[in-house]
Amino acid sequence: MNLNRLTWSILTALLMMAISWLGLLNYLEDPTITQLIIYGFYGLSTGFLLFFNRKGLQPFSDFFQIGFKHSIVVTLLMTLFSYVFIQLHPDLIEASAMQFSSALQQTNSRTPTEIEREVKLYTEGYPTMLVSRTIFGYLIVGSLVTAISSFLLTLQKN
Repeated sequence: MNLNRLTWSILTALLMMAISWLGLLNYLEDPTITQLIIYGFYGLSTGFLLFFNRKGLQPFSDFFQIGFKHSIVVTLLMTLFSYVFIQLHPDLIEASAMQFSSALQQTNSRTPTEIEREVKLYTEGYPTMLVSRTIFGYLIVGSLVTAISSFLLTLQKN
């Protein structure tokens, strides 16, 4: 069975967005659990894509190329989703900034002016930080799963 790879990648990203959205609506209790579910789904999707696109004996590079292209498409779509999502929900930035401010106040090592300045910088840089974390997180997970799956599939006898 040869899956249409681009369709599979887009479908994967859309389902990951849906899981993320369910997490925001508090259907999933903990944000960490939500993120782990998303990464797990992403890894399974990559593994299944490689498994169902194998044709006889293929070298590692063929599998890795398929998986890495999948990772790039999913990462691009999830990065776009993350950026649009955070722009549409500035309340999430404010809530995070309030938590950051209270954490700084508890350290008693900064003046109120310094805390205010750092919270302002944090708020301004939050979208960039979120997008950067999205890019690197998905690329790392995608590359690792692709490499491991590709290696395991090259060990398989025809």
